[in-house]
Amino acid sequence: MPAEVTIHPLRSHAALLLASALAAAALPAPAAAQTVHGVPLPRGSRSADPAHPTSDLFTSGRGFRDTVEHVRRHLKRTGTPHQEIPIYRRGAVTVARFISRQPNLPWLAIHIFQQTGKTFIAIVPTPPAAPPPPPPAKPPPTPSGAP
Repeated sequence: MPAEVTIHPLRSHAALLLASALAAAALPAPAAAQTVHGVPLPRGSRSADPAHPTSDLFTSGRGFRDTVEHVRRHLKRTGTPHQEIPIYRRGAVTVARFISRQPNLPWLAIHIFQQTGKTFIAIVPTPPAAPPPPPPAKPPPTPSGAP
């Protein structure tokens, strides 16, 4: 003889609401847009190569046009001096470039390109400053009775 299964209705909807509110509070908040070298990436952007998550190449969370506008708005809002290279195509790749004209920024250039339907963002960081050269060596002392 099969076992009997009894399903009990919830005693109140308040219990269901409380349970869902507690579950929502336990979830982490959605992540804010990531910033790399001082450049905010569009929401949903991620590393282009999961094997190297610390690289400076990202797959954009938006399309090409929206990504270019996102960077333009950021540069305009912050008043960052830059040169914008007009959008151009090389074969099957569409490219937009922003070059820094301020020497103390953490980035030299931002390249946005679309290839095979994907939009990528490459941020070229400013290279670390070279250490200052060592002071010149002092000549050895000469003996006091030398000619």
